[in-house]
Order: sequence, then C-alpha cells, then structure tokens
Amino acid sequence: MKNTRLFFVLLLGYALVSCNTTRKLYEAQQYDEVIQRLAPSISHGNTDPDDINMVANAYHKANQSDHERIQSLKATGAPEAWPEIYQRYRSMKGRNEALDHFSPRIKNAIQYAKLDLDDELTVSRNKAESYLIAKSDLLLNSGTKENAIEAEKYIVQLRHTNPESSRIQEFRQRALLHQSENVLVEFANEYGYRLPEGFETAVLAFDPAELATSHSNFYLKKVRKVDYDLLVNVVLLQVNVTPVRDDAVTFTESLGDKKAEVTDHKQSKSVVLKGQLEYYDINMGRVRFAFPFEVTSSFNHEYTVVKGNQEACSEETLRKMQQKELPVPTDESMLLDAARKLNDLLAGELTK
Repeated sequence: MKNTRLFFVLLLGYALVSCNTTRKLYEAQQYDEVIQRLAPSISHGNTDPDDINMVANAYHKANQSDHERIQSLKATGAPEAWPEIYQRYRSMKGRNEALDHFSPRIKNAIQYAKLDLDDELTVSRNKAESYLIAKSDLLLNSGTKENAIEAEKYIVQLRHTNPESSRIQEFRQRALLHQSENVLVEFANEYGYRLPEGFETAVLAFDPAELATSHSNFYLKKVRKVDYDLLVNVVLLQVNVTPVRDDAVTFTESLGDKKAEVTDHKQSKSVVLKGQLEYYDINMGRVRFAFPFEVTSSFNHEYTVVKGNQEACSEETLRKMQQKELPVPTDESMLLDAARKLNDLLAGELTK
C-alpha cells in the first residue's frame, strides 16, 4: 500500500514538474518546444484545457512571427535571405502537421486550419540552394584557409536545405583540402597485385605546375618535423586485364568477274584499375571521405586484309586496307598507362 501511494506521489510530482517546465518554455517564447512536448499527448486524448490553450497560443504566435519575418526578408530582395525563409516555411509546415492529428472538436476550438505551403517550400528551397551553392563555391574558389572555414557554415546550411544536393560532397572535400596546410599523399596496393616497376612512381609523378593552384603543401613521402593535417591515400583495390580479342568478319566483294575476299579485323584489350581515394583527417583521427575511382587504359585498332583481286574492292575497303595490323601492347605498358591516367585523376581531385 505504501509503495502504491509513493508511486502516485512521484507520478504527481513528475506531472507538476513537467507542467511547470512547459509553462516556463512558453513564457520564454520557446513555442516549438511547447508544441513538441504537448501536441503528442493531446493527439492521444489529453483534453486538459491549460495544455490545449498553451499549444494553441504557441502555434498561432509562432506562425505569426514566422509570417512577419518571411515578409520582411522577402521585401529586402537579398538572395542571402532565402535560406532563412525556407527554414521558417519548414517550421510552419512542421507545426501544422503536429496539430493535424488533433480531434475535429479541438481543431475547431483552437481555430486550426490546414496550411498548403508546398509551393512556397519548393520555391524557397530552390532559391536557398542556389544561393548556398554560389556562396560556397565563391569562398572555396579563393583557396584560402580562412574562406574555407567560412564556407563550412554554408555547406552545413546546404545539407539542411537539400541533403541530396550533388555539390555537398565536393564542397566538403574542397573545404577540407583548403584548410589543410600539409598534405601527405601515399599509394597502397591493398591486395598485393603484381604491378610493373615504376607503377607507384607513375601514380604519384606530379608535375609541380599541376599542384601549383593549391594553397596546400603536398608531400609524396614522409618528411621528419613536418606536421601533416591530411593523409590522402590512393588505395588500389582491383586490377582487371582483359585478354586480347581479334574480332574478324569475312565477306566477298566482286566487280564483274573479279572477286576479292575481305576480312575486317578489330583488335582490343583493356586494363581497368579500381580503388578509392581516402581522405584521413589527422587532427580528427579518422577517414573523412572515401571516393571510388576507376581508370581504364584501352587498346582498340581496326585493319583490313584482302585476298584476291583488289580491283573488285570498294573505295571503303581500299581505304581501310591502309590500316595494318599492330602489335598488341603488353600488360606492363598498359598498366603504366593506366597509372598515368590515375595520376591525372588524382591531380584533378587535389586541386579542386
């Protein structure tokens, strides 16, 4: 019996504290928090008049405040106003949806009306996204550490505005690079593939002019007494070398009683490298980004062989006869060519 009484005393105490806390939030004009606390219980049958009145007042006051602020921002005509306009429309829609589950009687009592904000949300989100992309790009194009730090704020806003934006990863990568003073670039043959001599050198053989546009210092091997901010690891995960193919098609051409057997050949072979670029933030002690890469070195050559009287051949065949069979490149030469293409890709990534 004592335990039962204690339970009800504690329950009553909790209810009083919760009510008091909600009231304080309301008095502090934290209207969204009031709605978050009380709307679910009202939707499930709580008919306490004080709670309903508090939610109703919070709802109308918050919406009125957002509406006035939106109109004021729109009147400025400033493009930087759109992120805030979009977030305020989102807040209005969120409140409207929170109260949409109330009973018809309560909705009528608090003068609730379902708001159609879809068009406003779409327009404001598109304009906010355009502004945030342009602003982030402008700051990152300067290449300075200070502007890269400033760009981080706009990138966060962009993620909140449109998490699916195709520019987010690029911006985050560029911001990290531009904030890193000393960058160590290394190559890792993850599965120990047999590679020709000079392969790693070809991957990391940067022309000084290639990296000159970056404000970071790039190192291709560890140097004592250098404090690195970032490790870019070029991880080779897969090597595919296709066998040589010689696809041949034979047909006959004739002119009167003159005939020729024509064989069109198509030689092909390819080497494909797959892996990922890992950006390890040394200050944070973890990989921040990992981007897959794929580069291909291809050999494709066509030539034609004619047997018989060439006077029977068409002009097209005679033209194609000028192309002779070529020796197929070795695996080693094609792997080195793929390594050079990987170097070009890497240089482009490091100088974004």
